[in-house]
Amino acid sequence: MAEAWKIARETDNILAKGGPAANWDRFNEDWVPTLHLTKKEYKKKDVEAARERSERAKARRKSAIERQEEEAVKKRKFLNESGERIVGIDFTTLRSTSPSESEENREAMMLDEPCSSGEQNETNTASLVSTAITMDVETQTEEQSGTTRMDAETQTEELDYLLNARLSGYHAPDKEFFDTDEKIRFYTGLPSWEILMVAFEHVATYITRRTQSLNRFQEFVMVLIKLRLNVPFQDLAYRFVLSISTVSRIFSSWMVVMDARLSPLVSWPDRERLWRTMPMSFQYAFGKQVTVIIDCFEVFIERPTNLLARAQTFSNYKHHNTIKILIGITPQGTICFVSEAWGGRTSDKYLTENCGFLENLLPGDMVMADRGFTICESVGLKQAKLVIPAFTKGKSQLHPVDVERTRGIASVRIHVERVIGLLRRKYTILEGPLSTDFLSSNRSGTSNAKTPMIDQIIRVCSALVNLCPPIIPFD
Repeated sequence: MAEAWKIARETDNILAKGGPAANWDRFNEDWVPTLHLTKKEYKKKDVEAARERSERAKARRKSAIERQEEEAVKKRKFLNESGERIVGIDFTTLRSTSPSESEENREAMMLDEPCSSGEQNETNTASLVSTAITMDVETQTEEQSGTTRMDAETQTEELDYLLNARLSGYHAPDKEFFDTDEKIRFYTGLPSWEILMVAFEHVATYITRRTQSLNRFQEFVMVLIKLRLNVPFQDLAYRFVLSISTVSRIFSSWMVVMDARLSPLVSWPDRERLWRTMPMSFQYAFGKQVTVIIDCFEVFIERPTNLLARAQTFSNYKHHNTIKILIGITPQGTICFVSEAWGGRTSDKYLTENCGFLENLLPGDMVMADRGFTICESVGLKQAKLVIPAFTKGKSQLHPVDVERTRGIASVRIHVERVIGLLRRKYTILEGPLSTDFLSSNRSGTSNAKTPMIDQIIRVCSALVNLCPPIIPFD
């Protein structure tokens, strides 16, 4: 009985109302003990110090979170605004440590470890060095023999193609094959035989023949078929009775020369020629002020194995790895500017301001673009004018004047999208997906070798499109 009274008194001391709450009454203040739970009596000063420590801890956590958010915003802004040209992106695979490299590293570590006996150390060192030299010699011998064997197999394969072609009486497409304009348009994208020969004669004299089985015209046609139909090199090898490596070398050598000879066809027009060829649809809407219409388009690429290159080329708009190109056309529909290829993450604004486009503007020029090109300040520094559709941000609806102005802009700005569609349909290599081999560059080679092949392809395809009739009528 005394023990029960003792427990009751203790219960009265630790419960606010003097008795325990029911099990179901979880919100009662006496559902758990709350008073006199410790023998130590806390002073007011101790409580205030604990509260201050708690406040400081909260402030530290808050500042850490804010700092992380600021860093995330900076990274997000960097990813959205900045970008990288394809020539500056490394598409090579980051090599992992192979078993042979691990063995060599293990041996190097053994060489660095001290031994208890100097004689044993010298013996181990000599044996390891001799083993390393033997492995190095064997590796070099295997690489050389492998390269020689590959070259021999390639030559044998090409000889087999030639022999089978002669036995079967097959001939690669020649001038007699292109007897109609329809064939020329299908295989080359050019409108007529005359234009095809003009382009060929403009380039062919600067080409050194890569094989004895094809003449220059056949090589030229093979390159155009690759650009036009985007067929694999293996398909071209079967069509033209060559090895795949020979087809690849022919394509690479022709692209360098075609880029040098045909890229001047993509040129910025002077004002007199621009005014003389201004279509009536532009004159009715904007007079003779419009100089260029710009837009960006993206080309799908294969997923890079390098993680940094994968991040630099990922497009949030396409949700795919892409390259982005800025294109500018004259009011008549002629391509007057194409930028180099940039990573797909690059914003339209950053690309336009850093690709060299603004250097072509003169005071009084008018640039027509989409809403995403917020480059009014950059264009204004060149004393030019940017024309973009009106925004509804902060407004319930557009003013009637803005509606009519936007309708006029849209009616003529659509031509740049038509040109982009024509460029990609006519030369389907720009439809993608492109191999990363077209995007890589040899940074230690010549200036031509440092230029990624995709830049050459874009300029050549744009020049060939300019050889075709314009899509915008003058009347």
